[in-house]
Amino acid sequence: MVQTVLNVLMSSLLTTLSMPGYFYGGIVFFSLIPLFFALEKKGPIFSAVVSFLYFFTFSFVNFHYLINTLTTGLPELFGRFNATTGFLVFILFCILEALPFLLFGFLYGLWTEKVRFRVLEPIFVASIYVISEYLRGIGELGFTGGRLSDALYNFKGLLQLLPFTGTLGLVFLIVIINYEGYKLIRANKNNYVFILALITLVLFVNGMVESFIPKNVGDKPVVLAQTNMPQKIKYSYDSNTIVNYLEKNFSNSPDFLTIFPEGVFPGTDIRNSDIERKLLESFKNRTLVIGFPTLVGTDAFNSAVIYSDGKFFDKYDKVQLFPFVENLPYKGIFGRLSFLRGMYYFSPGELKTFDIKGYGKVGFQICFESFFPYISRKLSKDAGFLVVITNDGWYDSKIPLIQHFTQAIFRAVETRRNVVQVSNTGISGVVDKYGNYITLPDNKTTWGIFYVESNDAVTFYAKYGDYMVIISLLITIIVGLTAKKRKAIFD
Repeated sequence: MVQTVLNVLMSSLLTTLSMPGYFYGGIVFFSLIPLFFALEKKGPIFSAVVSFLYFFTFSFVNFHYLINTLTTGLPELFGRFNATTGFLVFILFCILEALPFLLFGFLYGLWTEKVRFRVLEPIFVASIYVISEYLRGIGELGFTGGRLSDALYNFKGLLQLLPFTGTLGLVFLIVIINYEGYKLIRANKNNYVFILALITLVLFVNGMVESFIPKNVGDKPVVLAQTNMPQKIKYSYDSNTIVNYLEKNFSNSPDFLTIFPEGVFPGTDIRNSDIERKLLESFKNRTLVIGFPTLVGTDAFNSAVIYSDGKFFDKYDKVQLFPFVENLPYKGIFGRLSFLRGMYYFSPGELKTFDIKGYGKVGFQICFESFFPYISRKLSKDAGFLVVITNDGWYDSKIPLIQHFTQAIFRAVETRRNVVQVSNTGISGVVDKYGNYITLPDNKTTWGIFYVESNDAVTFYAKYGDYMVIISLLITIIVGLTAKKRKAIFD
């Protein structure tokens, strides 16, 4: 039992070290091996518990930066709950993230040792991991941060699989490599050299492909305006102070499409006000995109508002709302957590693209929407490039900034679209369709001119989506139907 716990902890920590912002992504190619040893010769129920503990621990360590936000940032800003309550909410988050891995462990313990054909064994394990990952990302509580594929954001050669398989294809590959590494060690403890050879081969292929990847420079200039306003200060400023700040720091930028972050005016709909008129006077000869809440009747929306030629043009309203802070999911279950609400409970908008003068069709996303491939996938069918505006001002660590920006890299390569991300405190930059990127310095009030290109080709993944889940389900069913003999569930 002690060895099982140690293996779970080791696997969780190794996987964390492979994540963006920590140590080195290549660790992910062997980070699951201790987990497979922990699952060895365990029945379905015990395996489910082990897998749950693995992902719970991984979530706790990988997303540790949320503790400060929930115990200090939100309580100090809104005053609706204390630090202890915030920490318990973080534990709930980790539990919800780990729940789908009960299924992974259960199916692993039920059938892995009974797979009839050896060639199906790693494919089966990869399939049930992919299914669990997919389940974690759907529904009102869905989240995709912390996928194994996140570790490979800088492995541009391997990223070229994304237009065909999406990130779940990378997850599938990573799990297969880990499982085969486990089987090699299981057969002979001296087989570490073969595991290193396998990983070296994968890295060699990545490097070879990467050497042929071009760096695209677009022809459409865009101004990225990084406001760098800390949360406490931003929420204490009145709208007039904020608009003066914007005029002072950004009105001297060129008259190109200018993009500001999410929630620049955090609690105020400035439309049809003196603040809006002052803003447009400062940026009147350009198309301007800026984030603030908009109110329509009794509904509030988290919006990216577009101005053109000195007047309101249109707005994008966030579709995928952040659970508990921006909306209350499953009210019958979580109704008592309404104290986590930010300024408003928002209504969801609709996905749509906008024809921006001189730039063509553009798709917008707000904040953690970039974690959800389905949004950029749908937008890319009509938009020539994508824009993400976000705040990211809640954190006292650079790790979440890196982890958020990596999602722009995945969305860019998946859709073969340039992705522009503009953040309050960073990271702001542009990613090209191959995963190359250039950024502004983070934690600095600054602006920069970047160049983007439009693309109208629709990738295989954008067209067909997460078909890897269907393939994984079919493989799981085949393995289940052909299993030699099912274990007793309570072994």
